[in-house]
Amino acid sequence: MKLTAEQIEYISNYVKSFDIKWYELQVELTDHMVNSMEEIWEKDPELTFHQVKQYAENSFGRNGFKAIEEDRTQILRKEFRKAQWKMITEYLKFPKIIISILSVLLIFKGSFYFNEQVQFVGNLFVLLAILFFPAFYYFYANRKIKGKRFLELNISHSTFTGIFVFMYWIMYLLNTFKESVQTHPIIILPFCCAWVMGILFLLTGLHLQKKTIINVTKQYQLN
Repeated sequence: MKLTAEQIEYISNYVKSFDIKWYELQVELTDHMVNSMEEIWEKDPELTFHQVKQYAENSFGRNGFKAIEEDRTQILRKEFRKAQWKMITEYLKFPKIIISILSVLLIFKGSFYFNEQVQFVGNLFVLLAILFFPAFYYFYANRKIKGKRFLELNISHSTFTGIFVFMYWIMYLLNTFKESVQTHPIIILPFCCAWVMGILFLLTGLHLQKKTIINVTKQYQLN
């Protein structure tokens, strides 16, 4: 037995009532519920609409829709990180690794032209943090597509927030080794490597963010 347009709209609103704010999950869960209800109703036409809805909802398990949302969040986060690290590792392989190595050596060599090497490297990380602001603005400007929010887009944004935790520890370690750098300048080298990795993290994150927006727009026909 097929559900009417009004019944499908009721199910859609019911799914949203569980604070499922991501459009792709709203569509997926509504479709799943509708298909399940139609199958149940086909087997037992004597059931009422609300009985069929309850039976269909029971198939989602104890925690229902929110548990599915949490599972999907974890899956998308892992997929995004895997894709990003795959792109970053490309710059750690020949021939792109040459660019990465030259960048590290250029920063390391440049630090010797400053009286305070630690301050120079610290300023580089402050610059890196500033460069992340356009990424946040880009997300803010595209956090909704045609008024709809998507979990996949939110995941791509949340990965950027980790950079500030990274910055905190970098600055903490720089201050810790500040005195040692005076006698052992080589200590600066790992921080130069970390800065280059930060740049790669930023560039790959922006690329994946833009790719996600294009894919979501195309998939849900939101052009």
